[in-house]
Amino acid sequence: MAKRELEAIVLCSYQAVSYFGGTHIMTQVSLPDRLEFMVQPRESPATMLVCNIETSMVQSQTDIDDIREYVEFVEEPAEALASLLRDLGLGSARVGVELRRLPVAAGDDVRRSLPSVELVGIDNDVEVAQSNKTRDEIKSLEVGAEATLQAVLAAAAAATTETTEVAFCGDVYARLAAAGGVPTFLVFASGERTLQAHAEAVDAPFEPGAIWRIDVGARFDNVINSDIARTGVVGEPTPEQESLLRALRATQDAGYSVIEPGRPACDVFEAVKAEFGRQGLDFWMPHVGHGLGIGLHEAPLLEPANDTPLEVGMVLNVEPMARIYDRKECYHVEDLAEVTEDGFRLLTQPQDSLIRIPTQ
Repeated sequence: MAKRELEAIVLCSYQAVSYFGGTHIMTQVSLPDRLEFMVQPRESPATMLVCNIETSMVQSQTDIDDIREYVEFVEEPAEALASLLRDLGLGSARVGVELRRLPVAAGDDVRRSLPSVELVGIDNDVEVAQSNKTRDEIKSLEVGAEATLQAVLAAAAAATTETTEVAFCGDVYARLAAAGGVPTFLVFASGERTLQAHAEAVDAPFEPGAIWRIDVGARFDNVINSDIARTGVVGEPTPEQESLLRALRATQDAGYSVIEPGRPACDVFEAVKAEFGRQGLDFWMPHVGHGLGIGLHEAPLLEPANDTPLEVGMVLNVEPMARIYDRKECYHVEDLAEVTEDGFRLLTQPQDSLIRIPTQ
């Protein structure tokens, strides 16, 4: 706030309100019109403004004492925010706001109610502030990632060629829930459908010899995400299929090899891209990974224009994907690495061979 000459900041995204307010308001994700806010003045304690349906839960979660509420469908949340800013003496202030997350209509409502207020975008600042993880956050990420990986491996070991994609994914979800996770997404396909970036399971049995891939995540400890990808085969793989996985894994290892404090995030992208060329794989990805935490795609994004220096405590998912169009197959791996003082530490063990679904 001092650097940007702000008198206050307003947080409105699930990710930022959860992180800075210590909350977990699940309807911020499922009901985006039910806005929740955290207002942090520069010189005084924070205030929460929440829908009255959520007040008692928020009181049990946050250590913020000043909690205000608005009544859904009676009051417009953005107008309630404007009223709060006025009450806090910020009606004509320079206020930082997550403008990429705040609905345009809500921003317009605030400006109409407070024509002298100046709303300044602080999205990047807020995201960078969350990119350096505490030891507890890293532990939750590690536990969640390992639980997610084990759910996939156990479901594959229990499946057969008579198992449908839907049944397989149901088994993964059940195992995640049993491990304490709340499943949040599951991308799954086999055969030619693996070429689709975000396919969902269909009610059809596995075909022997087919490549399958999964990209799955859940929430652990209420707010910490897992996100892992694996590639498998139905039955025994051909030598070419195993060779393609090894080539893809080499690109992932190339990305890990340049992770160290001070290196720009784009170096990871460039290392993966260069290894794609050495392995004879077509490279098409706009990014090769991302930070992970309360948000699924957190800073720093591993993309070619991001020169953000890597720092100790960042946790990165490196996830190369290779589409092999002449074989109608796609291979995808994704694993977490913590940036350490001397390089990196893997939080999950990358796969060294295709995961088999038994044919008997």
